[in-house]
Amino acid sequence: MKLKPNRTALYSLFAVFIVLLAYFFVGWPREHADVRYGITWSKPYAEELGLNSQQGLEVMLDEVNVRRFRIPAYWTLIEPEQGYFDFTWLDAQLDLIERYDGDVTLAVGARLPRWPECWVPEWTENLSQSDRESAQLNYVQKVYERYSEHPAIIKWQIENEVSFTFFAKCDGLTKQLVAEQLSLVRGLEQSRVKNIQRPVITTDSGEFSTWLAFVGKVDGKGVSLYRRVTNPWIGVINYWFIPPWAYQRKANLVSPFIGHIHISEFQMEPWASVPLHTLENSAMFFTLDHKQMERNLVYAQRTGFDEIYFWGAEWWLWMARERGIPDFLDTMTQFFEENR
Repeated sequence: MKLKPNRTALYSLFAVFIVLLAYFFVGWPREHADVRYGITWSKPYAEELGLNSQQGLEVMLDEVNVRRFRIPAYWTLIEPEQGYFDFTWLDAQLDLIERYDGDVTLAVGARLPRWPECWVPEWTENLSQSDRESAQLNYVQKVYERYSEHPAIIKWQIENEVSFTFFAKCDGLTKQLVAEQLSLVRGLEQSRVKNIQRPVITTDSGEFSTWLAFVGKVDGKGVSLYRRVTNPWIGVINYWFIPPWAYQRKANLVSPFIGHIHISEFQMEPWASVPLHTLENSAMFFTLDHKQMERNLVYAQRTGFDEIYFWGAEWWLWMARERGIPDFLDTMTQFFEENR
């Protein structure tokens, strides 16, 4: 017996599709009245570009007028040998930001911003899975204890885009371990006797995730937003078809379950499969040139989010100092001056 398609069901599915399509793609951008802008600053990436990381950070504070930062507390740098902790460089960064009355989201974990994404000390390779997990939790607790009352810290980030494993997957980093880190830091925050509790968040891919991972275990989530990237199989991917309000409307659906959502990584440097400093300018500008940066700034303002962290500050400074092209740094300096 041949079954006939249920036309009512098909019509209903089509109607749902049309409603969702209209919800995400039909509309007009609305700028948020009070947006807090910041940057990610990575010590190893700055040094890879040949910059002095501490001096570069001060340029961002003193000349570019940035006051909000996402700072990764890299495990490989903090615990280069098991049981030996070196906080010197991170102390210097946080204390410098504090002197300028800046705010910090401190990111801890095995997977943190910047390539190779997995920042796990080599000595963990000889550990069993349970010992490796214990070592990571110990590192997280040590970082928390060190900076639990640091006045610059306003938020804790646990891991970075752990649900998005297309480019990198950290061995030994499981969803359960991420949840344990979240529970550890949230518990420590709840036990504080002074001041208000600070949010404990994680991050996710803006385009390739539902943003619903770790529901009930975080106080919010940061998401990445990229406009033009490359793919080894299909070449350049331009997200021109995604209107700026689509991300905020997705956030409206998800935030009742996941908490406050902000943009933790907004593309403001070229995307490449090799280190940027090895490329000619023309190759870099293929995915982001100065005009694209200006378009991205307009797009960022139209997303409707109240908190946005730009990606690429080290590269702006490097382009000005090493390639003699100050346009990117000048544009961002003007932007932060106008949006203080």
